[in-house]
Amino acid sequence: MKKLLLTGSVILGLATAGLMVAPSFANAQSGNSNGNGYGYEQTLESKAKILNMTTEQLRTQLETKTMLQVAEENGLTAEQWQTDLQTAAQERWQERGLTQAEIDSRLQTMKDRQANCDGDGDGAQLRAGNGNGMHRDNS
Repeated sequence: MKKLLLTGSVILGLATAGLMVAPSFANAQSGNSNGNGYGYEQTLESKAKILNMTTEQLRTQLETKTMLQVAEENGLTAEQWQTDLQTAAQERWQERGLTQAEIDSRLQTMKDRQANCDGDGDGAQLRAGNGNGMHRDNS
């Protein structure tokens, strides 16, 4: 009986470990190992919507241009782009049920990052998970 319990425990442990590793393995196999997860996709969709284009069109443009260049080519100034990003982010956060204090804190962080933006970013920091994507923060 002890042998059966021990064998069952080992099998259960291995199965659990496999389930925990599978998402990471699947992500790596899909070529999605650069951090382009759900948050990146959600933010990219939001930016594409602001620019009146599809996510794929924006992704293609970002292969050769910065996010700011794409925005400017679509008739937005840097200031308008930043304001539109802030508005879209605030709406997403409200929909997710964040408190006003949390939203205010995130908006301030976003504004601080935008103030330090030199416009030459390609969204690489977005893929790294900061959610802004207009610049690189090398700090």
